[in-house]
Amino acid sequence: MSLTSEVFLVGDDGDLDILAGERDGRPDGMDLAGPESWRTEVWGSRAIRRTGARFLPALVSVHNGDVVAPDEIPALLAEIALVRACLTRLATETCPPDRTAESHRHHISSRLDGIEASARYAGRVGGGLLIW
Repeated sequence: MSLTSEVFLVGDDGDLDILAGERDGRPDGMDLAGPESWRTEVWGSRAIRRTGARFLPALVSVHNGDVVAPDEIPALLAEIALVRACLTRLATETCPPDRTAESHRHHISSRLDGIEASARYAGRVGGGLLIW
């Protein structure tokens, strides 16, 4: 199972309208946020918490996904930049035994690419992001 990032709009009634299919303008695969295990092993790790991140670590305790409201998208993008600045340390500290730190760094970076692309798309359409 994988974590995904879904772009949503907030309806007039306050409900979330998740963009899917043709309404979702992102390229295929750009919704991937990592394997389910990353909820605790990477995004919720002590290593990422030490960077000062707050959105990604919130995934550890959320069962139905973590909502990044439309007005929080710029803060999420800043957090992604912060995490990228610490990427080598993060990869080293969270690397599973069956992978090299460099391979793990590349994997984390590619998932950050997807989350960032989703967040930028959400910002362009006035939406938010749901990571679950």
